[in-house]
Amino acid sequence: MLCLRAVTRLVGMTKFVANADYEDRDSDPLFLAPGDEVTTGVCDQTWPGWVWAENRDGKNGYVPEEILEPLGEGRFSAITAFDPTVLTLKRGDVLDSMKQIHRWHWCRNEAGQEGWVADYLLKAAD
Repeated sequence: MLCLRAVTRLVGMTKFVANADYEDRDSDPLFLAPGDEVTTGVCDQTWPGWVWAENRDGKNGYVPEEILEPLGEGRFSAITAFDPTVLTLKRGDVLDSMKQIHRWHWCRNEAGQEGWVADYLLKAAD
């Protein structure tokens, strides 16, 4: 069951600066392609709009709920691709935010690497 529906907000390449070092520990995240089927579990209370999903192979992780379409019997289908890559940060990194979903930004660093960054790790660039 999904929690609530929300809209992805395109932020138009807003510049941010990383306010802390950060490195993700998930070495095997859940990537989704359109049409991939998952079941869902709990909604994240810290990050509303993200829901725990698991594919047929048992791989799991949080995904934005608006990319899932109900199929019935507790199954959902991804309507768009989802890349769960989290960007490794060093304090002071300058980042371009290309979109935001539920307080997470899809960012590109100056080296051209892309991934998700939680909003609490960002401050507006001067």
